[in-house]
Amino acid sequence: MTARPRARLLALLGALALVLAPLLAAPAAHADTNDFSYASWDAQYRLGRDADGRAALEVTETLVADFPEFDQNHGILRGLPTWYDGAPLRLHIVSITDGAGKALPYDDSETDNGIRQLKIGDPDVFAHGRTTYVIRYTMRDVVHRPTDRPIDEWYWNLLPLSSQQPIAHFSAALSFAPEVGAAMIAEPSCYAGPPGSTTPCPLSPAAGGGFAVSQDDVPAGSGVTVSFPMKAGTFAQAPAREPDPMTDVAPYPLAGLAALLAIGGPFLGIGLLRRKGRRSGRGIVVAQYDVPDGLPPVLAAEVEGRKSAADSAEIVHLAVRKAIRISDGASKPVLELVDPSIAPDALDAEALGALFPGSPVGTTLHLEVPDDALVTRLKALSGSAHVAAFDRGLLTRRRSVLAVVLSAIGLAAGLGAVALAVPGMVVGRPAAIATFVVGIVASVVALVAVLVSLPRRTVLTPHGAETREYLLGVQEYIRLAEADRIRMLQSYRGAERRADGRADVIVLYERLLPYAMLFGLEREWGQVLAVQYERDHITPGWYYGYTGASFANSLSGMNSSLSPTPTPSASSSSSGSFGGGFSGGGGGGGSSGGW
Repeated sequence: MTARPRARLLALLGALALVLAPLLAAPAAHADTNDFSYASWDAQYRLGRDADGRAALEVTETLVADFPEFDQNHGILRGLPTWYDGAPLRLHIVSITDGAGKALPYDDSETDNGIRQLKIGDPDVFAHGRTTYVIRYTMRDVVHRPTDRPIDEWYWNLLPLSSQQPIAHFSAALSFAPEVGAAMIAEPSCYAGPPGSTTPCPLSPAAGGGFAVSQDDVPAGSGVTVSFPMKAGTFAQAPAREPDPMTDVAPYPLAGLAALLAIGGPFLGIGLLRRKGRRSGRGIVVAQYDVPDGLPPVLAAEVEGRKSAADSAEIVHLAVRKAIRISDGASKPVLELVDPSIAPDALDAEALGALFPGSPVGTTLHLEVPDDALVTRLKALSGSAHVAAFDRGLLTRRRSVLAVVLSAIGLAAGLGAVALAVPGMVVGRPAAIATFVVGIVASVVALVAVLVSLPRRTVLTPHGAETREYLLGVQEYIRLAEADRIRMLQSYRGAERRADGRADVIVLYERLLPYAMLFGLEREWGQVLAVQYERDHITPGWYYGYTGASFANSLSGMNSSLSPTPTPSASSSSSGSFGGGFSGGGGGGGSSGGW
């Protein structure tokens, strides 16, 4: 570096040092706005009774603060209590002025843990040196009734015990209305020091009546507390301190009843409604070895069985009916259209149309190939089956009157709890506030229960209940032992349904397979079918890929394997392949957070 650039660098560093020097020279303590003291703290208290006989306190505090001469403080914070012994004090700020009587700006919008913070001072102006603040305020219900003595007592802290500033001189003048002074029954007490201190402090009679107390060099965190005992009944107590079972206790059982009815009403009413629908059939379940053509799997699933298996069961139903053929694919089966004219029911025809819309015979459908359109068509098929269940008289919609009535009674009970708690809450009784909140919560829960109970529910008609009993009979037949099934087929009723011996048994068993899938019994029924195929040396023409012993295992996963694969959505414009991707690198996701 040459001499000229070096000189320029040194000049720049010197200028920077001149700018930063005042900032670096200021001590760190200057940033602490609590680093000041009070030259004096003088207070005047007058205790009297209002028109209702309740305690009324008038206070004037004159605080002289000593602030540093540099810019640190805009003013002071003075916290005043808003509650005492379970009752609101009805704190009212009369005025805040300086020593000359000029009004000072302040903010009292913040209340924390029962303390209203007075933020006194101008945010645009710093206060320096000795500054005077005169705070006038009133309070109500400052006299309590101790539980250990039959007296009324004014037991009051004259200084904030959480203060962080020392006070050079403290004084307080305590005066009383004549009727209050006449009610005193013993000498007052005074205590000074940190919280919990029992050190006495002198209370001297004042010239115009009342008492005075003073302290010098009061350290931070130290207080002065006085206690004046009076005859019981001198003051009317705040309603918040008077227990009232009607507002404090009675709402609880009502709220409990509301919650019980809100939870149990819909559960009981809707449950009984659905149970009544199921019991509207004949009440008899008889083993059945076949299913009528007018009850395809997608429709049967609306009455009994797993709706999630309806599409897969319908595909197998079309296959065993020889309308389509199923073959093994790389990861999922391949479907082939064989005879679209074979559709025993209108829903079967719609299912063929969903799988092969307008396709000729021989068309194949690879389920492993993503196809959103196919997924949409199968969802529409499910909707058609639901509508058909209503159109064919299997399902109907009914409202549970019992659920609505019980929920409405619960709502009335919850609102009753709220109404009982309101008078106590208005006067600030803590127990009543708690019951009010409980009543509100119970009412909201009951209202939700009413809204849940109002819609009509899908239930079985008598015809639907009989159909469900029939399907339960099919399920029972599938669970029978092989000897019992053969015995049933050899009965008089079964003989009418057989044409040419054992081959028809396989046909019947194949046609029951889709319904076994609805009942979650495809693995068990696949083993039965495999035994029949091996016994008669038959290879099922509806399923290319039959391998004997593995047939039952193949069927156990058929519900998932026969589900079409939707098209994955592409939302990223850059590749994530070959190790170039990262979490969050794709599109979508949005944003979340604060500021």
